[in-house]
Amino acid sequence: MERGKKEKNTTDHLRGVLRGEAFESDCTVALVTKLDHERPTVAVWTSLRITAASQTPPDGTYRLEVHGRIFNVKRVGGKWPTLNL
Repeated sequence: MERGKKEKNTTDHLRGVLRGEAFESDCTVALVTKLDHERPTVAVWTSLRITAASQTPPDGTYRLEVHGRIFNVKRVGGKWPTLNL
């Protein structure tokens, strides 16, 4: 008997705010949750990724505020990192 798919991925798009030195911009953040039921206990992986910003900032260190939580993010080479929570 073949088993059904045991991994479930969901992506929610949230509104956030990026703040840096003399910079502030609204942004969209993807919250990705992966559930794996193959283990004795359910494994959960969660990550945040900035997908869009109303203004494009230069490389540097910024604060990302999403749902009342603040994360430090560093933009390098014009790209945002994925934050594994």
